[in-house]
Amino acid sequence: MIKLCLYITLAALIHILNPNGLLSKEDYFLDAIVFDGNDTSDARVDVYVMIPYEIITFENIGGKFIAKIDLDIYLTDKDNNRVDNRHLQKTIEAENYNSSQGAKAEFVKYFFQFPLESGSYTVVSKITDSFSSNNYERKREISVIEFNKFSLSLSGILLLSQIEEVNGKYKITPFISDNIGNLEDNFFAFFEVYNQNSPKNIKVAYKLLKNQELIKGSELKQIEIPVGKKQSFLQVDISDLSLSGEYMLQIIAYDGNVTSPDSENILAITQRSVKHDESLFYYVDQDVDNAIRMLRYVAKEDEIERIEQTTSEAEKKEKLLEFWKERDPSPSTSFNEAMSEYYQRIKYANEQFKSYTDGWLTDMGMVYIVLGPPMQVEKESTFGNNIQYRLWRYSGNRTFLFADKNGFGNYRLERPYLFNEKYRYKK
Repeated sequence: MIKLCLYITLAALIHILNPNGLLSKEDYFLDAIVFDGNDTSDARVDVYVMIPYEIITFENIGGKFIAKIDLDIYLTDKDNNRVDNRHLQKTIEAENYNSSQGAKAEFVKYFFQFPLESGSYTVVSKITDSFSSNNYERKREISVIEFNKFSLSLSGILLLSQIEEVNGKYKITPFISDNIGNLEDNFFAFFEVYNQNSPKNIKVAYKLLKNQELIKGSELKQIEIPVGKKQSFLQVDISDLSLSGEYMLQIIAYDGNVTSPDSENILAITQRSVKHDESLFYYVDQDVDNAIRMLRYVAKEDEIERIEQTTSEAEKKEKLLEFWKERDPSPSTSFNEAMSEYYQRIKYANEQFKSYTDGWLTDMGMVYIVLGPPMQVEKESTFGNNIQYRLWRYSGNRTFLFADKNGFGNYRLERPYLFNEKYRYKK
């Protein structure tokens, strides 16, 4: 049992929320990390915002693909009083139409810093898309402590995709997402240690928990801590992590004499939530039967029937993954590019083309999943009968004409009349 005299520091407990307190759909990303402040404040919070091109609207203006957004970042205290804010108006230019639709997975990112006194806060990010009038919102809850009241404490955890030491200082590349499933083998958990007393040796380790159950952990790493601040990091191995869902990542500081991360001689703890939703396994884990039905644009009917006839869910998953393994363009690696691209296209279709049915079942969804994003989109209306048209252009002078004849966004394929091609992965 941990002795009460030890300082157990929860420097930043971070969850991403929607207004109802549930996990948000990841249209864009917001992160907020608490660090020790300076002489004028107890702490500071570093706020990162990443906005993918695919969620904002680009217009062709003078041959350039332009988007315009308003970005508001503000902090509220536990009584919902606003304590600080920032406002940006940004014009974003994409290289071409393909890029503006998210085909190259491009994004813009912004960074903010706010000084804060100790307490509980909510960080709110709001985006207004000028051309579509769409609004997006993300929230993160943070806890700020008065770091100098503790003999030893830890900052919040910043996720990194890369880190290197240059002239005694770290050059870091923040991983602007909390979905570690987008990484193949590992990532880095960056943090700061604050020591108010004499120099000391401590040991640190990470633990990755799911529903309070330990999934994996690291060996102890010894670091020398001077009086003041010490930056450090741990490499987190996720190469064998297969379960999708929410995880809690903990960094634990121990007395320098401990020999095991199971020791109760803990000096400080910091933690944050992360998620693991690999596009390879997302649909399979959520609903294997639906994932099999989604094969209609890549598999023949008899292939789908053979997988569906399998009795148990585990066997269905196995057969489904075998189907995709046969189409893996890089079988020597653990990542299946074809399967990932296919289900990513289905995800995009569900988000962008939903009408009376799921987006992947619409005519636009069908063409998008099989052929990918068009090179160009033209919009046209007939004011007499209120029909909305969309013309998609692909390479090779291929065009697809869709018509919405009822005004509810139900675009049906008008030309060509039939489309029965199958998805094929192209490098």
